Amino acid sequence: MIDPWSSRILEYNKIMENFGIKPFKEILGEIKDPHWLMRRGIIFGHRDYERILAAINDGKDFAVVTGMMPSGRMHIGHKMIVDQLIWYDEQGAEIYIPIADMESYSARDIDFKESRELAIKEYISSYIALGLDLTQDNINVYLQSENLLVEDLAYIFAKKVNFNELRAIYGFTGSTNMAHVYV
Repeated sequence: MIDPWSSRILEYNKIMENFGIKPFKEILGEIKDPHWLMRRGIIFGHRDYERILAAINDGKDFAVVTGMMPSGRMHIGHKMIVDQLIWYDEQGAEIYIPIADMESYSARDIDFKESRELAIKEYISSYIALGLDLTQDNINVYLQSENLLVEDLAYIFAKKVNFNELRAIYGFTGSTNMAHVYV
């Protein structure tokens, strides 16, 4: 079982096969000026990245979504995400950065006020300091708890997902609280 909240030694080839993930190195030569994380093999797998690559190369619209769960200090993993966002911004992406205040509450027991303060003081200020211009029209930062359109879409899409799929992806168990499953 692999989940985003723990760490252990993994058999990446087996995981890639099980989840239909293709090696990123197979398409690396098709990317004009690839990001250093791509070149160094840190980004090592993908699913359907060819569609994003085609949009970049053809000058078509595409979007990148990555969130921040305000639960602690900014670290090197966050910086790597910011570096990628800057690269995708340079490629013409529409960028969405949800602040996962609801997830912070349900998964880490951090109240909404504290998670908002952490998001501003720790994450957003660091994103700006690292060079991501959050004032651009193509970059959208929003609170998970205040974006009802996204919440409604999550509810609609949830009809297509069952608990076994969530358990396989996120490692949920019978003791996982429903709020954590919801977000």
